[in-house]
Amino acid sequence: MDVPYVLRAVFEIFVLWLIFYQLYRAFKDSRAAAILAGLALIIGLATVLLELTHAAVLQQIAGSFLGPGTLLLILFILFHPELRTALAKLGAHRVLGKLWSREQNEDFVSCVCESVSFLVSKRYGALIAICRNNKLSEFVKTGTELDALYSRELIGTIFMPKTMLHDGAVIINNERIVAAACILPVSNRELKDRSLGLRHRAGIGLAETSDAVVIIVSEETGTVSLVVGNVVQRDISVQMLGTRLSELIYSHVSTEQNPTSSQS
Repeated sequence: MDVPYVLRAVFEIFVLWLIFYQLYRAFKDSRAAAILAGLALIIGLATVLLELTHAAVLQQIAGSFLGPGTLLLILFILFHPELRTALAKLGAHRVLGKLWSREQNEDFVSCVCESVSFLVSKRYGALIAICRNNKLSEFVKTGTELDALYSRELIGTIFMPKTMLHDGAVIINNERIVAAACILPVSNRELKDRSLGLRHRAGIGLAETSDAVVIIVSEETGTVSLVVGNVVQRDISVQMLGTRLSELIYSHVSTEQNPTSSQS
């Protein structure tokens, strides 16, 4: 038995398994995955029918249209949003993030917690996105640009019902309110909790496509949710929110390390 050959084969199988497993984890909940599965089923059935009928001309035409280049183009079109998300998260990786991480400012965290506590007491629904490495410029353009110092009074005024800016999200960058009434991408994931409304789905959608820290205050229940990546922490206290914000904004600690996190 050629031991080096066996070891090399085992290593190659392991690497391929790891790659396909990570791809499965990344795309299993996306709509593109369902489309790809349906497309693969159609191609498989068509191939079987062509083989059974011995339709040589149709086989040649199908082979010319379904070459490796065409299949790669189809995959790129289907998974374009997911590929953008993966590249954005790669650029926002905590190891790379240390190259431009900021010093901790407890005053800002305290101010955010005070404003969230005020929103909860008034039962004002709110959606607050705090930038880290991704600056969310494309979403800033969808709202009203402000460039204002973050304050409890301003946040309370923005999310007061029936004001012109209360719908949509507030985006924070470098501890300043960059824009309000921003439109965020709604998550395509099949969420297990059907009680999550559009505000939660938009917050989850932004967290999936960037490294932003998203705070959601429910208008119906007055509860606070924190979303980072694919992890949703629901009904957290304001004290816990402050702790997590200090970790996430200034230390870039992964939410997966927190045992109290719950994924929806």
